[in-house]
Parts: sequence; structure tokens; C-alpha cells
Amino acid sequence: MVRFIVVAVVAAVAFMVYAVIDCATMPRPRVRSLNKAVWVLLIVVLPVLGGLLWFVLGRAPASRAPASRYLGPDDDPDFLGATHHGMAASEKEQSDATIRNLEQQLAEPDDDAGAGPRRP
Repeated sequence: MVRFIVVAVVAAVAFMVYAVIDCATMPRPRVRSLNKAVWVLLIVVLPVLGGLLWFVLGRAPASRAPASRYLGPDDDPDFLGATHHGMAASEKEQSDATIRNLEQQLAEPDDDAGAGPRRP
């Protein structure tokens, strides 16, 4: 019987400590009905009952809305589209033509490459 009482007291203290820490670290928008300080006081004064009241009445459920997360530039459609949003159609065509011209110049073989060293 003594062993049961010791186990029950340890479990009640552990539950009370968990409830106090949970209440103290809970964001303010998720605390219902009373102030956080009053909830902590209730948990300490009424160890098991205060903890149960906190978990049943004091905690608001977490919102189902997904938390906004950071999007890297390669995942952000606004960033990816921003490279051509500010360009007019003619500027884009001119840019594409310049790139095609440079690619053709790079693809042509060099006349100097196979000639070897020149002698004066």
C-alpha cells in the first residue's frame, strides 16, 4: 500500500510540473478563460485538479492553419517570374537574340586554333 501511495504522489508531482511548464510556455492566444498567472496558481494550489482543469478548460486547441514557412528563391513563383515581369516583349526578344548570337559564335570553330604558332 505504501508503494502505491509513493507512486501516486510521484505521478501527481510529475503531472503538476508538466502542467505548470505547459501553461507557462503556452503562447497567449492559446490560453482560454483566465490569465496565465492565475492558471499557474490554480495548478500549484490544486495539484491534480488544477492540472486537469488546465488541460480541459485552459488550453485552446492548436489552429489547423499551416504555419507559414520560408520559401527559397527557387520555390517562390513571384521571384522566378520577376526576372521577366519587368521586361517588355521587345526587350525579351532582343535578349533572346543576343543569347542565340553568342551561342553561335561560341559554336563556330576558331581559325587560330589549328594554325599553330606564327613566326615573324
